[in-house]
Amino acid sequence: MLNSPLQTLSGIGQNLLYKLKVPAQVERMRQITGETPLFLQIETINICNASCIFCAYPGMTRKKGVMSLQLFEKIARDYAEMGGGSVNLTPVMGDALLDPHILERLQILKKYPAIKQITLTTNGIALKKYSDREIRRLLEDLSCIQLSIGGLDPATYNTMYNVDRFSQVKQGMERLLQLRDHVQSPADISFAFRTNDRNFETKFKPQLDKYREKGVKISHMSIFANFSGAIKEDEEKGLAVYPSRGKKRSRCIYPCMNMVVCWDGNITACCDDFNGEELMIGHAEKETLAEVWSGKKRIALLDSFGKGTLLPICRNCSGYLPDTVFANSCFKNFQPHQALPRDFFLF
Repeated sequence: MLNSPLQTLSGIGQNLLYKLKVPAQVERMRQITGETPLFLQIETINICNASCIFCAYPGMTRKKGVMSLQLFEKIARDYAEMGGGSVNLTPVMGDALLDPHILERLQILKKYPAIKQITLTTNGIALKKYSDREIRRLLEDLSCIQLSIGGLDPATYNTMYNVDRFSQVKQGMERLLQLRDHVQSPADISFAFRTNDRNFETKFKPQLDKYREKGVKISHMSIFANFSGAIKEDEEKGLAVYPSRGKKRSRCIYPCMNMVVCWDGNITACCDDFNGEELMIGHAEKETLAEVWSGKKRIALLDSFGKGTLLPICRNCSGYLPDTVFANSCFKNFQPHQALPRDFFLF
């Protein structure tokens, strides 16, 4: 989750206050995540309507499909029995709003009081096919909906997303904000811009400020993860990619925080495992989520960081963050099985 609040920790390790306070907080979070995930990510569909230059979707080779409602119900029940908490419906690859059963799935999740929060990120292209009533339902049932947007001009959008859908998305953004005003307790709305321009926020400050005045959270990303080498820098298109990080001695925070259930029931330890091959730790139809979380495959993966026996996908990944990031203030008052802070999802 590059550009998330977790990234704000760069350089904080040199602060004396950090040195005094971090160990207890980090250790506390390590104990919590040893017993339960901070959130559960469920990929209900792995089909997309864009072909973003910063995403590994065009190179995905695994079978495409939609999760059955029966399997989804089992996953929701398993998670509630673990204690529940937050659920993220953002796919590993694909767009959640292409799922023909998305509204039914929200109703299933709402049946379980232990599930305190439901979030998702979408590119917004599919909002056009939803009626006003259906969009209001999304705003009512979700805690946060984040739109991933390729800038605020057609040329940049077309370059970044490889589809000519800028005007359609712009209309969707405005429609979402208009309908939000007719919902009593609507979802938080976030616009996450993905561009090839590091000066984007300065150039478009007036437009962005108007969104902020309407209560929209704004984030921007212009340098991207490499999906373990699947994404390369492209000078012609202005695509910048983080290089793979060197030493990775501490456990990576991502498999510590959550697990991802793919549409076919396979469970991976990280959403960068876009082909669902290298970090598989279980299967939702054959095991409970609790069994997978405490299972040997996941523990072996976590231990591989300290032992220096990383799998290639982890070794080559530029998205790695050590679990010492648990020192971030957003984890200060964290309680297991509760909703996560709002800013946690702004990435």
